[in-house]
Amino acid sequence: MKIIDRYIFRSLIKTFIFITISLQLLSIVIDLSQRMHRLENNHGSIKDALIYYYPFWSVWLANTFSPISVFLSVIFFTSKLTKSSEITALLASGISFQRITFPYLLSATIISMTSIMINYYILPIANKNKNKFHYQYLLSSNYKKKYENDQNVSAQISSKEYIFIRNFSKEKSIGKDFVYQKFIGNKLIYILKSKNIYWNKKSKVYILHDYIETTIHKNNDFFVKGFYKVIKLSFTPEELLPEEYIAENMNISELKKFIDIEKKRGNKDINIYLNEFYQRTSLPLSTFIFTILGLSLSLNKGEIGGNIIIGIILSFIYIFFIELTKMYSIKNYIPPYLSVCIPNIFFGIITTYYYIKITK
Repeated sequence: MKIIDRYIFRSLIKTFIFITISLQLLSIVIDLSQRMHRLENNHGSIKDALIYYYPFWSVWLANTFSPISVFLSVIFFTSKLTKSSEITALLASGISFQRITFPYLLSATIISMTSIMINYYILPIANKNKNKFHYQYLLSSNYKKKYENDQNVSAQISSKEYIFIRNFSKEKSIGKDFVYQKFIGNKLIYILKSKNIYWNKKSKVYILHDYIETTIHKNNDFFVKGFYKVIKLSFTPEELLPEEYIAENMNISELKKFIDIEKKRGNKDINIYLNEFYQRTSLPLSTFIFTILGLSLSLNKGEIGGNIIIGIILSFIYIFFIELTKMYSIKNYIPPYLSVCIPNIFFGIITTYYYIKITK
C-alpha cells in the first residue's frame, strides 16, 4: 500500500469514527430529552437509561446507519481534498481516478465486513438489552396497556396441527379455553381441550387443567377426561406470540431457524422476519454504493457545507426508501428480498451515473 493509500484509508476511518461517535452523542441527547417524561411515568430513571439502554441503543443506531456515516465521512474528507486541490494534483501526477478510488473501496470493505459481523452476531445481543429496557420503561401508556393485555391465539403450528387459546397472558404464562386439533388431509382425527393452560418455563412443558381428549374413528369416538395433563409442544409462548422485535434479538443462525419454523406454520407475517434477515446483509453492502457516490459528489468544487447538505438529503431519501419498500413487502406487494434490494439498486444506478460522469 502506497503512502497516499495509507493516508486516505486512515483519514477516512478516523473521519468515520468521529462522525459516528458525534452522531451517537447527539442522538442520545435528543432521544433522552424526548423520552424523559415517559421514562418517569414508567418508574424509570435517567441513570438507568444511560447504563442499561443507551449503550445498546447506540450499537444498534451506529450499525444501522453506518452506510450513512460512511457517506458523510467520504463527502467531508474528499471535499476538503478537492477544495485544497489535492485531488487535482494527484490526477496531474498521472494517477488515474480509478486508482484513487482504491483506498476508498478498501475502507468500505473493512467497514462493511465489520458491520456484517456485528449485524449477524453482536447486534442481537445489544438488541436484547435495548428491547428489554424499552418495553419495561419506554412504551407509551396506550401501547403498554395493549402489550400487557391477554391475547387470543389462533395459529397453525404445522401443516396438520392447529391451536386456539383465549386470553393468553405472556406475563403470567396462563391461558383459558385451550384447543388443539390434528388433521390427516382434511379429516379431523384428534382434539384436545382444556379450561386452562399453563406454561412451565423451567421444564419447558405446558400443563392443562380440566381437560378432555377426543380421538375420532370411523365408527366411534374415544374420549378421555382428566384434571391434570402435561404436554410438550414444539413452541414457546414467545414463539407462539412473537414480539415485534423478536427477529432483532436473534443472531443470523437463530433467525434462519425461526423463519423456517414460521414458514411451516403458515405465518402470514413472515415477511417482517424475512426483511430483517435480508437487510442484515444488504444494508452493510450499501456502504460500497455510498462510498463511491460520496466520492463522486465531493469532486464538485463547491463548498464543503453544500456537499454535506446534499449528502444529508440523499441519506434521508435512502432511509425513506427503505421504510417504504419494507412496508410494501409486509403487505405482500413485493417479495422481501426485492424490498431490501430496490433502494440499493436505485442508488446504485445514481452512483454509476455520477461515477462515469466524473471519470469523463
